[in-house]
Amino acid sequence: SAGRGGLRRAESPTDFLAMAIRYLARAERSASQVEQYVQGKGASRAQGLGVVRELERRGYLDDQAYATRWAESRLSRRPMGRERLKLELLSRGFEDRVAERALQSAFRSISEQELACRALEGRMTMRPLQWVRFLRQRGFDDDTIQQVTQVDLETGLDEL
Repeated sequence: SAGRGGLRRAESPTDFLAMAIRYLARAERSASQVEQYVQGKGASRAQGLGVVRELERRGYLDDQAYATRWAESRLSRRPMGRERLKLELLSRGFEDRVAERALQSAFRSISEQELACRALEGRMTMRPLQWVRFLRQRGFDDDTIQQVTQVDLETGLDEL
């Protein structure tokens, strides 16, 4: 095989598996991320799926456990609403059903109202309509926003 940046011969399945293991050693990844990574290194779709299945069989890859840990950690660092967190999970390559289960777990011990209050901590100098805009950007629904800010969204919407 050629040096850095040069053309390489077709890789064998064991080469792709070794690449994927090194990729996982740097950081936890979703099955989708691993599959895209090895395909980007020249693996066919079938080889990519085979690598993912082998990593799952060995216990190196578990999307549900990873999605749940990631969602809980993300909420603790950056309070946000359910919809925003779901979009972030989906953008990381988790399947919809995996994302939904992770959300159930993440929101089991804390309500969206508590998270919205936490998101507003230190932002008391903002005007109420700025709170509304901020919470919407963080993916909170209107019911939660209205409960937390006491802003009447029916009459206050024109000012947004």
